[in-house]
Amino acid sequence: MWSASRQDGSAVTNFVLVAFPMLAIFVATISITLGSYARLVLLDSTIEGARFAALADQDIASGIAKTRQLVAATLGAGLNVNVAASVLRIGKVESVRFVSTLGIDLIPSSYVLSASSVATRENEY
Repeated sequence: MWSASRQDGSAVTNFVLVAFPMLAIFVATISITLGSYARLVLLDSTIEGARFAALADQDIASGIAKTRQLVAATLGAGLNVNVAASVLRIGKVESVRFVSTLGIDLIPSSYVLSASSVATRENEY
């Protein structure tokens, strides 16, 4: 049998052994959630920017501006979004390809999120 005096102070030890792993799991969950949200926003903004640039009365520069505007409105204006656009032609079909990258600084390192989208250009009549 254990005596009551041998259990004195064990609550602090148990708290430390449980609290720190739980805190690490909580921080990791929040980081993964925010990273997933940022990537989905970047992907949706890239798709919308490519679709906007593919309209008959728009140009590629307006699609790039639309992509940056959507990311800034959702994630904040302080983030630097790099958007590269190119035009693909196969026969008579012309498409616009957008590739967006977003650098996010996290502790202990930083990583880059990337998203791409292709939209077929409308014909001008």
